Amino acid sequence: MASDNLIASRIFRGKGIALYRIPILSWLFRGLLALILLMSFRTFQGFPGMRYLQEVWFVLCWLAFAFFFLPWKAKLGLRFSAFESYILLLMFASTFVSSWCAWREFGQPISYGILIGRGAGAFVVGLLCINVLRRRIVRLADIEAALLFLAWSTFALYSTMRLTLNPANFISYGVAFVAGGDSVAKATFKLPPYLIIFGAIYYALHGIRTRRIGFYFAAGILFLFGADGLTERALTLSFAMTLLFFLFCWRRTGDFIIAAGKFLCVATLATVVAWIVSPNSISARASKFSDAFTVVLTGSNVEDSSANTRLIESVMALPYIQKHPMLGNGAISHQWNGGAQGTVGDYFYETDLGVIGVVFSYGAIGFLIYALQYPFALRSSIRVRAVQHSPMLDATKGFVLFTALFSLTTGFFVWNAEITLFFVALLIGIARQMESNEEHAIPDVP
Repeated sequence: MASDNLIASRIFRGKGIALYRIPILSWLFRGLLALILLMSFRTFQGFPGMRYLQEVWFVLCWLAFAFFFLPWKAKLGLRFSAFESYILLLMFASTFVSSWCAWREFGQPISYGILIGRGAGAFVVGLLCINVLRRRIVRLADIEAALLFLAWSTFALYSTMRLTLNPANFISYGVAFVAGGDSVAKATFKLPPYLIIFGAIYYALHGIRTRRIGFYFAAGILFLFGADGLTERALTLSFAMTLLFFLFCWRRTGDFIIAAGKFLCVATLATVVAWIVSPNSISARASKFSDAFTVVLTGSNVEDSSANTRLIESVMALPYIQKHPMLGNGAISHQWNGGAQGTVGDYFYETDLGVIGVVFSYGAIGFLIYALQYPFALRSSIRVRAVQHSPMLDATKGFVLFTALFSLTTGFFVWNAEITLFFVALLIGIARQMESNEEHAIPDVP
């Protein structure tokens, strides 16, 4: 019992959310970091009244890039690391090359295409992350605290919304806030779960390291109730595969089989209990998984309208991909000619199509350029020795792997590149700090 109380105190205090023994200036600084990450990740962009505030944030990001980051680098001799150069290339390509492609194929004015790329300004947060960690302007503990605070605070907000608000009353705010709006009975809040997913991965991997059940409990709460786990097929599978990968890497074969068996038993028990409580909900979710596999393997229509819609959208995208396979057709502004729906066809959303949607908009070259962020992450992971680990390093590795798996069906690493680039930059920064600590460590005197 005492050990479980200690784990609980670490979950809610020692590992990032310290409710006491933190100077007020440190609290304020961590709050500022949390605000920067919250806005840069576009967490509340779809919420009522937040669209214009998000636009202001993009402007601030571009101003920070032009009047803070570039002058700072100029004072240092304009020396850029390989990853910094890569992010700069992405900022240019996603803004200007994409706008040219949309003008070439659809006649969309260049100005509209440039405005679509305004979100690339948030990439500057990744650029700053590497530099402030390298020069130890920001402590890793502060970033860890900010991320965990955001995981628990968004968990509390989302849970409260689901319990107290009826999403059918907010259909008028559009699909960015309420999904299934075509049917009042099926309306659900569309809430970005990625900060919560980071927290769930943080505690799950820490539980695997320490073999303490309290951390599994925290991860389960965040995933099942905060991220509304099991409701989205790709998210659930990617999360499970991430945990199994690290479990396999950190355990011997026999231990892995035993631990995986325990996970399977717990998951089965939880599913049975959930089915007893709400059999219709579990049956509907199981049907969605079945329908997804049917569409992928057979290409035939199923009862799940979302799976059928993606099949139709893929067919609509293929002629455009065949016409411009290398650079794609560019990003289409919702403010011009009815957006992709008015240009390509009704109910066409390139962001729904995963890799196909990415190739439609940015082509094979664009897909490969965006995917280059993962080799950077892999190289940094390899550079850090296996004995060097911390909950934050493990969680960062785990979240980067999660985004790579999740991107296979959603294109997350492109449509939400500001998130993936930040965590890759964070991983690079952690690796460099660990290498620096080793170089400056005082050797033991025999």
